[in-house]
Amino acid sequence: MNPIEAARSLWGKTDDHCKPVRWSPLLNHLLDVAACALELLEREPPATRALFAHDLGLPEGEAVAWVAALVALHDLGKASPAFQVLWEPGLQHVLELGLQVNRAEVSRKVSHGAVSHRVVARALKARGWPRSLANTVAEAVAWHHGGPTETAANLTVYQVGDPAWVTVQNALADLVVDAIGASGLLGVSSLSGAAFMRLAGLTSVADWIGSSFQLPPDPDFSSFSDPKAYLARQRECAGAKLDEIGWLNFEPLRQELSDIDATFSYIEGFSARPLQTQLARELEGVSAPVLVVIEAPMGEGKTEAALYAHLQLQAALGHRGAYLALPTQATGNAMYERFATFLDKQGRLTPPDLQLAHGGALLNKHFQKLARRDALGLEHHGNARGDIAEGENPNVRAEAWFTRRKRALLSEYGVGTIDQALLGVLPVRHHFVRLYGLENRLVILDEVHAYDTYTSQLIFALVGWLRALGSSVIVMSATLPDAKRAELLNAWGADPVASAKYPRLTLAEAGKPARCVTIERDDLNGRPGRRLQLRGLGVSVNDLADQAVKLADEGGCVTVIVNTVQRAQGVFLRALDLLGERANTVLKQNRSMRPDRVSLHLFHARYPADERSEREERVTRCLGKQPARFVNRQGKEVEENSRPERMILIATQVAEQSLDFDADVMLTDLAPMDLLLQRAGRLQRHAANDGHRGGHDTPTLYIAGLDAWPEAAMCEHAWDRVYDAAMLYRTWWTLHEKTSIQLPDDLDDLVQTVYAESFPMPDDLEPARREAWSAADARHDAKEGNLGILGGYATIPGPDAPRSANPARQEPEPDPALEPDLEDEPGDDARPQTRLGEKSVRLVPVELHDGVWRLAPSPFAPTDEDNPHPKFDRLDPK
Repeated sequence: MNPIEAARSLWGKTDDHCKPVRWSPLLNHLLDVAACALELLEREPPATRALFAHDLGLPEGEAVAWVAALVALHDLGKASPAFQVLWEPGLQHVLELGLQVNRAEVSRKVSHGAVSHRVVARALKARGWPRSLANTVAEAVAWHHGGPTETAANLTVYQVGDPAWVTVQNALADLVVDAIGASGLLGVSSLSGAAFMRLAGLTSVADWIGSSFQLPPDPDFSSFSDPKAYLARQRECAGAKLDEIGWLNFEPLRQELSDIDATFSYIEGFSARPLQTQLARELEGVSAPVLVVIEAPMGEGKTEAALYAHLQLQAALGHRGAYLALPTQATGNAMYERFATFLDKQGRLTPPDLQLAHGGALLNKHFQKLARRDALGLEHHGNARGDIAEGENPNVRAEAWFTRRKRALLSEYGVGTIDQALLGVLPVRHHFVRLYGLENRLVILDEVHAYDTYTSQLIFALVGWLRALGSSVIVMSATLPDAKRAELLNAWGADPVASAKYPRLTLAEAGKPARCVTIERDDLNGRPGRRLQLRGLGVSVNDLADQAVKLADEGGCVTVIVNTVQRAQGVFLRALDLLGERANTVLKQNRSMRPDRVSLHLFHARYPADERSEREERVTRCLGKQPARFVNRQGKEVEENSRPERMILIATQVAEQSLDFDADVMLTDLAPMDLLLQRAGRLQRHAANDGHRGGHDTPTLYIAGLDAWPEAAMCEHAWDRVYDAAMLYRTWWTLHEKTSIQLPDDLDDLVQTVYAESFPMPDDLEPARREAWSAADARHDAKEGNLGILGGYATIPGPDAPRSANPARQEPEPDPALEPDLEDEPGDDARPQTRLGEKSVRLVPVELHDGVWRLAPSPFAPTDEDNPHPKFDRLDPK
C-alpha cells in the first residue's frame, strides 16, 4: 500500500448542504489551517511572534514555521478508523485502498481530538522529539474543540489504527511539515504553561477560520502533488478571510507619542494632572511587561492616565491592544463610548476594532453603531454528523465555541465586564482562547475593591497568567486595602514593597523590584479638598424618601443609593406618592412647564436589559458632564445641558462603580467603608456644576443607620446579607461620632482602618453589642477563609504549575455550617462561576388582553399611553 495514495482517500471536511455532497481531503484541511495560522502570526506585532519564538527556543522564522506545522497537525487524528467511519461514502474510499476498519470495534464514538493527541505525539516522537515535549504539544493542539479530551491511553488500536494506519498518519505529518518548511528540533525540552495556552488558543482560532473555507465542487488533490504551492494559494484565501472579519495587520494607535495634553485635547478644558504626568514619567524606559496599581481619589483622571500608559507601553513593548475590565455592565457601557472616543481621536489610518464584551452588548446603542453585522460569523463546514467533537449541531460548532463573548477578547480593543477575562482562568470550554486573546495586551482592571474574596482570588490568578502571557496590567482603585495590593504584587511575582503615602503608584516591572511612590499633589485640578458633612438618618424607606423630597424642594439633584432593589423600589414609590402631580419621571418627561416639578428616576440591575440600558443612559445624560450629547426623540443627535433643576435619582450599588455622575446632595444606606466612600465620590464631583446646586453648596452625605446602633437595621433590611456584618460594624464605629470627613485626605486612613487585619473592639460596648460584633467577626473570618479556598480551587493551575496538574482538582471540605450558600447546584448548568451569588430567576410579567399576550405594565416605570405595550406573537391562552 502506498501511504500517500492512501492518504488521498482520507476525507477531512464535508458539506452535506450541497448535492452531491462536497468533500475535501484531510491534507487540505490541515494545510488550510496552517495557512490561517501563518497569516494570523504575520498580522501580529513582532512582540507576539517573539513570545512564540521564546516558547520554542528557536529564531523567529523557524519558530513561526513550527508553530504553523503544529497547529496544522491538530486534526491528524481524523486519519483514523474512529473518524473515517463517520461518513459512509468516505469510508468506502478508505476501504478500497486496503486500510482496515473494524466497524464493530469502533462503534463507541470517540472525539477525533483524543485520537489527534495520540497520533500527533507519536508522529513527533518519530521525528526525535522527547516524549514529554511531544505529549504536551500534542495535547495543546488537540484541545481545539474546547479543552481536555478523552485520555489517549483509553483508545484502542481499532479506533486509532493498526500499523498501516500509523504509516499513513506519519506520511501526512511529513507532508505538512515539509510543505511549511519546519525543520530540526525545538530548542526547549518542555512547554511552559503560557506556551501551552498560546498554542492551544492559536490552534482553535486558526481552525475556526480554516473551517470556513468554501469546499470546491470536486476534491482538490493538488495538495498532494505540490503541497507548497497549495499552501501558498490558501494563504491568500486565509488573508481574504481575515480581512473579511476585520482581523487586520497590527498598527499602533500612534506612530509618534504626543504629550498628555495634546493626546486628550479633544476633552474640553483638559489639563494633565499630577497623577497622569507622574505615571507617564514612571513608565519611561520600561522594557518588560509591568504591573501598575493606581490608588487615587475618585475623579482624579485614573482612566486617562491608564489610556495614556497604553500608548506608552504599546510604543515600548509592542502590545497589540487593550481590554478594559469593569465591575458591571452599566460601568462597561459608560466606558465603551468614552474609550471609543479616545480611539477615534488617535488618528490611526485604519480604524481600530473595539468590542463590547458582556451579555447585553447587542442592546447597547453605541456598540450597535460600530458593530459590523457582516462580521458576526463565518460559514462553517463540519466534519460529519455523529462526530462527538461537533456536538449536537455539527453545522455550528465553530461559532458555538467562538461566540461573540469569546471572540470579543480576540479583538484589538475591548471594554466589558471583568467576568469575560476571568473566564480565561476557569476550567470552562475554550478558556485558553480567552487567554490567547489577552496575551501581549494591556489589561486595565478598574474598581478592584468592589470584589469579594472569592472573585479576588480569580483576579490574582488572572494577573499571574497575564504576566506569563507577556501582558501588562493596570489596576485602579480609590479605596484599596493594603492587603489586596500586597496580594496583587504576589500574584505578579513581585516581592512586597513598603506602602507610600496616599495617593500612590505601585509599579512592578517584570524581572525588577517593585516600587511604590506618592503621587505629587496640586490643588486637585483647581478644586481644594472637599469637606463632606456627615448626617445620620433613619433607616426606613419613608425616612429616606421624605428627606430626599425635602432636599429636592430646595433645588438641585439628589441621589439616594440603597443596598437592595426592594428598598430602591420602596423609596421610589414613597417619593412618587409624596410628590403627586409634581412628580415627573425621567423616562416619561411631562410636557408641563411647572417649575416645582421634580424629576424621579429609578436605576437598578434587575430591569430587562434594554430598559436598564436606557435608564443608565439617562443617568449619565442628566447627571454627567454637561453639555451632554444624545439622540433626541426626533432621532437627531444634539448637544445640550440636560441637568434638571430638581431631580431625585434612586439607585442601588450599580451607581457607585465607575459611573461618572454628579449629585448635589446624597443619601445612602450604611455600607462597608470603601463602598461608602465610592458613593461619596459622586457627591459634588465636577467643579463645573459649582454655583448651580440649588440649596446644597455644602456637600452633605446622609447615612441611613449612622445615628443608632445598626444591628436591628442590618437584620430588618437585609444589609447583613448584602455586606459583611463585621465590616458594617467597623464602618459604623469609625464614622458614628464624626460630623465631617475631608476628601481626599481622610480617604486612605478610613479604608485602611476598617480593613486592617485586626480591628480593636471598643472597650465601652454594651455586652449584647459586644456579643453581636464578636459573632460577626467570627462569621467574617470563617467566610473569608472559605471564600479564599473556593476561589483558589476554582481556577486552572497557574502558569508555573506542571502540566500534570489536574484542573478538576478535588476541593477541600470547608466548614459546612459557614460555607456561603452560593454553590452551583449539580446539573448541566453547573460550572465554575466568576462571582458567587444567590441563584436568580429572570421573570417576565405578562398579561392576557383581548386574547393576546403582552408585557404587563410595571408600577416602577410609568408608561406613556401614546405608546401601547409591545405585543407578543399570538399565543394559545392556555
